[in-house]
Amino acid sequence: MTIGSQRRASRRARRALDELDSESRARLQRLISEARFVIVPTSEAISLVESRLTPGTVPLGVSGTAELGIDQTVAVAEILAAKGFDVTPHLPARHISTPAHLDEILRRLRRRSIDRVLVVEGRRGGPGAFPDAARLLAAMHEHPEVPSDIGIAGHPDGHPAHDPAELTERLLERSRLASFVSTRVSLDPVRLLGWLTEMRLRGLELPIEAGVPGAVHPEHLIAEDPALEGQVRGRETQNGPTRFVIDLAGHPAVERLGLASLRVDTLNHLQATADWRQQLYDLSQRARSA
Repeated sequence: MTIGSQRRASRRARRALDELDSESRARLQRLISEARFVIVPTSEAISLVESRLTPGTVPLGVSGTAELGIDQTVAVAEILAAKGFDVTPHLPARHISTPAHLDEILRRLRRRSIDRVLVVEGRRGGPGAFPDAARLLAAMHEHPEVPSDIGIAGHPDGHPAHDPAELTERLLERSRLASFVSTRVSLDPVRLLGWLTEMRLRGLELPIEAGVPGAVHPEHLIAEDPALEGQVRGRETQNGPTRFVIDLAGHPAVERLGLASLRVDTLNHLQATADWRQQLYDLSQRARSA
């Protein structure tokens, strides 16, 4: 991103912030300050986090990938937890090979006092004792080392493999064994709040964290999740999900609907994402000052 485009993005953000009232700016500051940064557990991830973040300042998530494997996710989470970071590892059900493998994972997490996890489906074709997240959730709740805070995935923009009614029923069923919902990355606040309204009407009571991209180039977002292409094209994403977060903060329904926080997928662009977050927070404090 060039200096000129950064300045233009900053001006657009300032104009959008000038339209927010004091309550909306307070919501924006809360969403930004409580955001969780998700990292990919590469071999450089630990040194990257240590060089750019301080323990206690930003809670972290550690994603699960088929390429790196769930044991890498757990190992990175263990090390970061030992260094004082608040860590939520993502546990893809299809990447856990046997019940004994699950036993080992849960014991490792308990030894490091990691008590918050996000259970996701994982790509098909994994080694898998657990064909879906529902089976993994059930097995975890029968285990003596079950974490106390377990999240499940929500899909505000749908899923190509499931119709909307099926997705809703799956979410409501799994919510009985969960304590929060974390949505897939979205860039449409109206769709997100509409989905959340429907879920509340259907009886979902869990707090929600909304998945958004960090300061990541649009092409990187599409490479990570091709389903995002339709949302990414034509939207401002190179300087973070600025417009999305500002528009979200402008809705009074955010508190009423229980939107608790943001989950920011950094794709390991930690410095750029941290700078984006700080810039947006600073701008929100100066809004309407002139």
